Amino acid sequence: MKKNIYLLFLLMIYNSGFSQTLGVSGKYIIKNGNNIILRGINYPFIDDGNINLISPASYQFYLNEASKTGANTMRISWYLPGTHWRDIQTPGTVQGYVNNGHLSNILTYIESKNMIPILEIHNGTCGNDWNLFNNSIIPFWKSSQMLSIINAHQGSLIINLANEFGYVRWTGNTTAAMTTFKTNYKNAITQLRDAGINVPIMIDAPDCGTSSSELVSMAPEIFNHDPLHKIIFSAHAYWSDYAPTNTNIETKLTEMTNSGLCWFFGEIAKNQDGNSCGSIDLSSYYPVLLTKLCQRQIGWAAWTYDQDCSAAREMTTNGVFANLTSYGNDIVNNPNYGLKSTSGCGVPSSGTLTSSEINAENEDKVYPTMFKDRFFVETNQEGSYNIFSIDGRQLSNGKLKKGKNMIITKQLNIGAYILKINKTSYKIVKF
Repeated sequence: MKKNIYLLFLLMIYNSGFSQTLGVSGKYIIKNGNNIILRGINYPFIDDGNINLISPASYQFYLNEASKTGANTMRISWYLPGTHWRDIQTPGTVQGYVNNGHLSNILTYIESKNMIPILEIHNGTCGNDWNLFNNSIIPFWKSSQMLSIINAHQGSLIINLANEFGYVRWTGNTTAAMTTFKTNYKNAITQLRDAGINVPIMIDAPDCGTSSSELVSMAPEIFNHDPLHKIIFSAHAYWSDYAPTNTNIETKLTEMTNSGLCWFFGEIAKNQDGNSCGSIDLSSYYPVLLTKLCQRQIGWAAWTYDQDCSAAREMTTNGVFANLTSYGNDIVNNPNYGLKSTSGCGVPSSGTLTSSEINAENEDKVYPTMFKDRFFVETNQEGSYNIFSIDGRQLSNGKLKKGKNMIITKQLNIGAYILKINKTSYKIVKF
């Protein structure tokens, strides 16, 4: 009788698309057992003095407007207490948003618009002050108030620990700097996981987010250090010097793809800061990159919906969707890579990807998807498989030969799992 009740419970989980949690599996974000490629916008609405963050009517209006872009993710700039201009005007304002539930309510509203919020700390941007990182930024995430918020939103939230933090290439001693970067981020992961934070953690590339190759070389060690294996690696595409040609871009993206890990372009923009804000033109560069990201199924977020020192890289003139700039219109409506594209790489209406959308040419067969001690995979090509828990932890893997393969699952406990074969994910249940 107890076994039958438990089997019924598993069936409920299976049919509902798994429990409400975010995981990371290969290059995909996993939510409710579905594969998600993040495609969205940055929106530092905390910087907009026209928005009252304690008034739902005020901030919901602007978030409604931003959601009209079709984005399935919104990356949000936030600040340490006492450091934002709002705090300079009225001390304690930003911490008050945290303490009094306003930040949590904002996240809830973003989630209600079918967007995954990525909350990032903007202090230390393009900096290398590891004392700030260890003594202010990480303690902020571990504070009791933030732990409560993170736990309340763990079904949809990603935390981006520190925007564009750390130097590697820029130090003149890349080897030593990479060791410093890895050590500090690994220590941070340990602290956050020990504090009970289970959401995916996003880590920006060093050197203002640009140094993707250097992060690729460090990524496996950082990823394997996380007991939950929920790390997302992010590059920012201010690559006018770092990867200026198509060949350079292909090299960088191939490195990411070959890593087998989850990559995201946290900022893609129309221009790049040089001698002044936005002085380096990227207007012919970013469409090439977005097209290539589309082909490789790598996620991205455009900088920025509103609030920037350069009007040319704002998607709207005032946060109202009807007032899209030419850049904003391209990000939203480009037929190939726009957020609303129906024929290219737009965001599906559900925000998630089906198996056919992930790999339309896949002809693999998995059966039975509910099994006791084994299941079978029929494939028309050699490949590999990975079995993940529903929170994204890899539990088993192996090779597949062309034809029929039998997968023994004696090592797995009764429960629901995610099976990934090459680029396709399946929901499976052992009972």
